Amino acid sequence: MNRAMKEKMSQSMNIRRLPLLLGLGLLAACGQQFDLPPQPPPQVPVEIDTYNLAKIWSVEAPSAMASQGSLIYVIKGNQSIGAYFVNDQVANQASIVSDFEGLIRPVQIAVAQRESIYVYVADEGDMSIKRYHFTGGSPRASFTDSRWNEFSGLSADGFLNVYVSDATRDTVFKYTPTGQPDMLVSDEGSGRGFVNQPHGLYWNGEYLICADTGKDWVQRLNGSVTNTAAPGPAIGEDFDLDSPEGVSADRGDQEFVYVADTGSDRVFKFTAEGTFVDSVYTASKIPLASPVEDPKHLAVAGVLVFLADPPNDRILALELAGVPDTTAAGRP
Repeated sequence: MNRAMKEKMSQSMNIRRLPLLLGLGLLAACGQQFDLPPQPPPQVPVEIDTYNLAKIWSVEAPSAMASQGSLIYVIKGNQSIGAYFVNDQVANQASIVSDFEGLIRPVQIAVAQRESIYVYVADEGDMSIKRYHFTGGSPRASFTDSRWNEFSGLSADGFLNVYVSDATRDTVFKYTPTGQPDMLVSDEGSGRGFVNQPHGLYWNGEYLICADTGKDWVQRLNGSVTNTAAPGPAIGEDFDLDSPEGVSADRGDQEFVYVADTGSDRVFKFTAEGTFVDSVYTASKIPLASPVEDPKHLAVAGVLVFLADPPNDRILALELAGVPDTTAAGRP
């Protein structure tokens, strides 16, 4: 490029820049402050092979949760149930699920699949367990037991047997699909197989995972033999858990167990044999203006772990980064 052409281009650029310079000069002369347009917030770098905050849902006083495939069911304010698609960025009610009718004060929820998908709800308003089709509507069945004092945990297996923990009575009971008492799974005692203040329950396809809150560990209980635990140590037996109340697992996969360690305000991931794998949530790992306190309720859907935070009307979705989701938990 010759010298004449360079001078011509420089003059042209200066002419195009002149209105902007004049405008800024006038603003400066008038003593006005020129603000830049809003900038996007800085992004927190994603750490591979561990859990990162993926999204936050606004949900009124969420508590117990249960997931199945692409849907997650959430008890809201001990009054109603919301159903959301796990991959949505915001918590919009799934159009395929209608209101769950007949509820008074729901406190626990579980999902089981047999010929279809069913949602079980423990309702302290009339001390009953109600079974719904996954699309909501009116209850398909319900049952009660005069021995219940509270519903501290609820689960159901692939045969539609129902498991209920009662922390007040230190018991875990199993009921048939028609609601008849089947057996005592566990009651108060020392050592593995016995429970003390049992809370969260989750059937992982082989064992009944139970948050044994009073013993500061999580047990895998045999659902067919009373007071019998799986071989090996309890989850957290050598980890120093603090009053765990919530548990979940990878559906159809007995490899991992997730624990809401209520007393330490943390959520952990273990192998089913009790080996620590990763921290899912801690206040230092997931920095928030209002950290989660006393976590109790969580649900797992593929690479996402959902954690309820009732005081802040929100649900955190924590995602395992860098790992492909093989659960096909997309919309149906």
